[in-house]
Amino acid sequence: MLLLWPLRRKAQDLIESGHAWWLAPLSWLYAIAIFLRNWYYDGKKPQKVRPVVVSVGNIEVGGTGKTPLVLLLAERFSHRKVAIISRGYGAIPDEALLLARRLPHVEVLIGKDRVALAKQAKADLVILDDGFQYRKLYRDFDLVLVTGKKEHYLPWGRLRDTPRRLKSAHLIQTRLRLRRILNAQGETLSSLQGREIAYFCGIARPERFRRTLLDLGAIITASYILADHEPIDFIQLQELVKKAPLLITTEKDFVKLPPHPFPIFYLEMEAEVLSDWESLIEKIDQKIDNNGLNLY
Repeated sequence: MLLLWPLRRKAQDLIESGHAWWLAPLSWLYAIAIFLRNWYYDGKKPQKVRPVVVSVGNIEVGGTGKTPLVLLLAERFSHRKVAIISRGYGAIPDEALLLARRLPHVEVLIGKDRVALAKQAKADLVILDDGFQYRKLYRDFDLVLVTGKKEHYLPWGRLRDTPRRLKSAHLIQTRLRLRRILNAQGETLSSLQGREIAYFCGIARPERFRRTLLDLGAIITASYILADHEPIDFIQLQELVKKAPLLITTEKDFVKLPPHPFPIFYLEMEAEVLSDWESLIEKIDQKIDNNGLNLY
């Protein structure tokens, strides 16, 4: 299923040029593959583990706010023993690095065999980061971030799974808001209003990051866009810093930076849940309590 993801950039060029219909046959093939995969797992019994399992996922590729929601969920259950399981992408798993950095009290496990990782987790609550498509492991709650937009299947659109599966999930809508602008030393900027900046990012939807910077009043003099999850290197940073007195990036990109002397700050974002969040938290809390009672 991940084979079509590298085609997204080329697909976007076709869409913008008005030739998206070339992608329709590939999208149909992808939809068939998704149907067969779900049909296969519908007949399989997922493995259950001791901790309560909450999955955070989506049915679209990238940029729906999974990581901020995982952070919010883990912080909300700071009174519990929490473990986060992330598949990890590439040599430098940016989401996992970010989670471990922001949540030092939480066990962050990385690997493809998430059933095995869930079994070894020393936790009351296991949170699956990007876990909706991982159907080998039983989950007590499936939290799925939705945008409300109609999409085509990959590579024509951003759809990675069938909307029919949403019937069994808790649908979550969020919006991101700025928490702080800070650097590696913990120094903060009060505002970007009127500041000349250059920015770089390697995320699924770089245009959203640009829009956020403009909304914050930044004056953008240069930018460097990398592929999703791709780290920036020292030489690229050297070139970019010549074009602005201040460099801005995302937190995911910041955690992958090599040692450097450059004036780089990142936006620390947080999720605000628009749906009935507290009632869901109470249900998860009650499930953990009941799960503990059932162990004796």
